[in-house]
Amino acid sequence: MKFVELSEEEVRGLRFKCNNFLQSWEMYQRYQNLGRESYLMGVKNTEGEIVAAGLILARPWKFGLKVFRVPGGWLMDYDGLFERPTSSNSPVRSHRTMSTAPLRASNSPRSSSQKAPSLGILEFITLKAKEFVKQKGGIALEIAPNIVSQPRDAHNEIVEGRDNLGVKRELVRLGYKYLGEYEQVKWTFVKDVKSPESVGLRGSAAKERSADLEEMFMSFRTDHRQRIRRAEREKVRVRELGNGELGILKQIAAEAGERHGFRDPEMEYYRSMKEAFGEKVKFMVAEVPAERLPETEREGLGSGVEYVPLAAAMFVIDDKEVVYLYSGSVRKLQKYGGAHLMQWKMIQEAVEKGCEKYNFYGVRPVEGDGVYNFKLGFRGKVEELLGTFILPIGMIGKMYVARLPVREYGEVK
Repeated sequence: MKFVELSEEEVRGLRFKCNNFLQSWEMYQRYQNLGRESYLMGVKNTEGEIVAAGLILARPWKFGLKVFRVPGGWLMDYDGLFERPTSSNSPVRSHRTMSTAPLRASNSPRSSSQKAPSLGILEFITLKAKEFVKQKGGIALEIAPNIVSQPRDAHNEIVEGRDNLGVKRELVRLGYKYLGEYEQVKWTFVKDVKSPESVGLRGSAAKERSADLEEMFMSFRTDHRQRIRRAEREKVRVRELGNGELGILKQIAAEAGERHGFRDPEMEYYRSMKEAFGEKVKFMVAEVPAERLPETEREGLGSGVEYVPLAAAMFVIDDKEVVYLYSGSVRKLQKYGGAHLMQWKMIQEAVEKGCEKYNFYGVRPVEGDGVYNFKLGFRGKVEELLGTFILPIGMIGKMYVARLPVREYGEVK
């Protein structure tokens, strides 16, 4: 196997299950446009096939040294890599008893014939990336694999299925320290929207798709359906913002961030994402006609205002999924259902494009959390990703990594 730099054509041709927008040619192009140190590296086998890849980013630390990271984790085939089924007879932990106990190796015997081919690839890319980062002045390498840790349902209860805890153990064996939540999203909420039909179907196929959408709509929680229907009655429209209108999203997201305790990005982030991703990034807004608002809610509106923003959001769209990112809604106007209608419109777009899933992205899946409750109403499931890991490089790297805390939600009381 060889550890080599990849071309645009090679990166665009990658088809791993764990593909994600953080590990894409567009994201690499964004960092290049911003003047950030970044590399697209991969592992090729003896036949020249790419069996693993990663967008590696550098950020300055101290004394001219750097910390490198692979956002979205290594792209590779993790299937079969020490995975094991969760039996219905096995003890199941809910989100109320999540443990942060140290990882232990499995006691189950495993013959060489059971050893997955991916194991050698994961070890190889780790060793080669470590050498590469060291040559570039790095003291640590951080990764966050885009694979599910343990299968869960909508209410964050562990369910039957195959887990990837073996990958976690293997990363620890290779020298990575598990950091848990850290800087990258670990808990997401997703909805399966896979549809065999494609855009433009007619006749019976189109009728089937329409029926599927109606069934999907009826699966939403009652209050969500009511909000969407009210938005339609109030003539709320959902449209894409132009580049000169991004201030609308910025203002609404900033207000929501202050309310929910997250930091919204600077305008430069939105602009750089649009420049790099083009049509794959959409900034959407839901607006109500000003005439539909009572006088008390029109205060502060200038003359000639026809539509009033209710909610706005940023979405990244590719062949596999629609990802719902930064967003917000105007608190005093939430009753008009703008945020709910916008989600429904984008879910329909995901179906139209033949995506596999609609990714509501980050949640804190605990009872009483408002953001989680909003996303939960659209019916889907919690996906617990594997988490963040960091590999120390050299003595300074070991000291740096040793000081980093493990961050988990832990037990919810």
